[in-house]
Amino acid sequence: MPLRYVEEKLLKDKAMRKDPRLRHHLPETLPWSPGILAIMISRYPTVFIKPDVGSLGNGIVRVKKQKNHRLQVSWGLHHREVDRNSLLPVLRTLLSPRRAYLVQQGLQLAKYRNRLLDIRVFMQKPDKAWRISGKVVRVGAPGRFVTNYHQGARPETVENVLSALYPRDPDKVKHTIREINQVSAMAAKALDREFPGLRTLGIDIAVDNKGRVWIIEVNTAPTFNTFRALKDKTMYYRILRRARIIQAKYG
Repeated sequence: MPLRYVEEKLLKDKAMRKDPRLRHHLPETLPWSPGILAIMISRYPTVFIKPDVGSLGNGIVRVKKQKNHRLQVSWGLHHREVDRNSLLPVLRTLLSPRRAYLVQQGLQLAKYRNRLLDIRVFMQKPDKAWRISGKVVRVGAPGRFVTNYHQGARPETVENVLSALYPRDPDKVKHTIREINQVSAMAAKALDREFPGLRTLGIDIAVDNKGRVWIIEVNTAPTFNTFRALKDKTMYYRILRRARIIQAKYG
């Protein structure tokens, strides 16, 4: 079977929700409309508006409730405070009418050195089984709410960052790593059932400030520059080796 890629985030989210074990790990994610946005803002302190098709952290807008009942709209390094009546006119200047968008529940994420982070789990299927080829933490650049390597994030090892988050609880570190592995494996199998032909996945995992593990999104054509930037290149070369096998067998 030839290699397959799935670009639409909503399709991938829907496929993963078919596994009841994964629903607990998926933030609420709905197709964008003004009505849906209003509902999501009423439910959550922060929501994200993302292109349904897109990567590298581009085109994402954050809407965050303020204590004065106003809303902070953020994009890139820019922030603007608006009242609710002004929200849609501002968003119309930021969102392309030619693109489809989704609205996603924002999470209260754990921070490392006061910066946001997520974990990229790189999975490959060079034969009949999905394998975790590597995991890396992406620590966001100062002032940014996205953790993409192309937008200034820097890589750290999962063990180092989790040990810093839970310095007095090594069992919590081990449990979190085990849960990340299990959730990633379940996501890969759920997507594989729905979209046969997938061979490579970049699963973006978040850990919130209560230690809960979430799947933010999954990329079916992930880059692995972040792994190359680590001092220890073991994971990078493993990914590269398996990528060559996949390309030779299925490309």
